[in-house]
This record gives sequence, structure tokens and C-alpha cells, in this order.
Amino acid sequence: MTRTGRWTTFSLYGAILIAASVLLIGELWAAQGKGNPESGKKIYLESCQSCHGPTGKGDSDMAAYLTPPPANLAAKKTQAKTDAELRKMILEGRPGTAMSSYEGTFEEAQLADLLAYIRSLKP
Repeated sequence: MTRTGRWTTFSLYGAILIAASVLLIGELWAAQGKGNPESGKKIYLESCQSCHGPTGKGDSDMAAYLTPPPANLAAKKTQAKTDAELRKMILEGRPGTAMSSYEGTFEEAQLADLLAYIRSLKP
């Protein structure tokens, strides 16, 4: 094989490797933000319902005692937030509110499921 032939073969393998990497990264990015709302509902009922209420509208029995009251997760304002914004609020909490940090509480798949459930709530 000539020197030019080797570079052509090397370039071809390199191009295939790059294309495969791009496809794999694309698949991983596409998978982000997709969770199971049914699994998320279980997490919600265990971790969020006591403040946000059974339907996410911020109307739990405890809500009357919280200042400011818990967010209505079904409201257009909340639903307009990006997944990254909601994720940040869940993980870091909200200073000045009863919303505490859930950092380290959920695995990534559980967090995706919880976000999917929150997205399924209707005003």
C-alpha cells in the first residue's frame, strides 16, 4: 500500500469514528429529558405532595401554613420553565421558601421521571 493509500484508509476510519461518535452523542442528548411520568408520580407522591398537594396545585393541607405558599406546578408560569430550571429548583431548593434542597436524593433517571410527571400536570 502506498503512503497516500494509508492516509486515505486512516482518514476513512477516522471519519467513521467521528460519525459514530456524533450519532452516539445525539442519542444521549435525545434521551435526556425523557422520563416515565408514572414512575415520576410515585416519587412526587412520596416527596412533593405534602407541600404541593395531590394534584401539584400547591393546595396541600400544609400549604396554608407556608409563607410563601408552595408553587402551583400545573400553572402556566411553572410549566413555561425549562427542564433545567425545574431541575435546579428541585436540586438546590428555593431560598426564602419552604422548598428545601433535594441534592443527592434522586438518581438521574428518577429526576427525569419526576420532571416528566410535573410536565404531565395540567392547569
